[in-house]
Amino acid sequence: MTADKTRLGALMAEAVEFSVRHVESGGIPFVGLLVADDGWVSDLGVNLVRETGDPTAHAEVMAIRKAVQARDRSSLEGVTLLATGEPCALCYRVAASHGIAAVRFAVDRDTAAAWGFDYRAGYETNRLPLAITARHLAVERSLVPFTRYRDLHRSDFTTHS
Repeated sequence: MTADKTRLGALMAEAVEFSVRHVESGGIPFVGLLVADDGWVSDLGVNLVRETGDPTAHAEVMAIRKAVQARDRSSLEGVTLLATGEPCALCYRVAASHGIAAVRFAVDRDTAAAWGFDYRAGYETNRLPLAITARHLAVERSLVPFTRYRDLHRSDFTTHS
C-alpha cells in the first residue's frame, strides 16, 4: 500500500473520533476500516461481539466483510487495514487470508492491555506474525476511546485489595 501517510493519518483520526462516539453509545473502543491505493475507503467496522454473540464480529473483521461485499471480491490485495487498536491474532489472520499486507494501528496491543483489553495471549497461540507489515500510526487523541470507556465503566476497573 502506497497511500499517502497524511491521508492515512486523517482517516485514522476520523476512525478514532468515531470510536469515541461508539464507546459513548455503549460499544467498545475498536474500529476498523480499509483504504485502497485507488482512493476507495471502506465503511467503518465496529466490534459487535457482545451485541451479536458472534465471537468473530471484531471491528476489523466487520470492516473486511463490508469491504468484500462492496468491492464484490474476496481478495483485498493492495488494501491497508486501519485499526484504532492493534488487531488481535484472529483479525490478523482474516486480513492475511484476504490479501491485506499492511496494517496500521493507533494503539498497540500492550497499551490496549493496560486499558483493560488484553488479548495478547492469542498471538502466542496463533503463532504470529504473518506476512503482514504492521506499524503504529500515531494520531492525536488515540487513547481517548479507551479513557472514555474507562470513565463510563469505572466500576469495572476498580481493584480490590
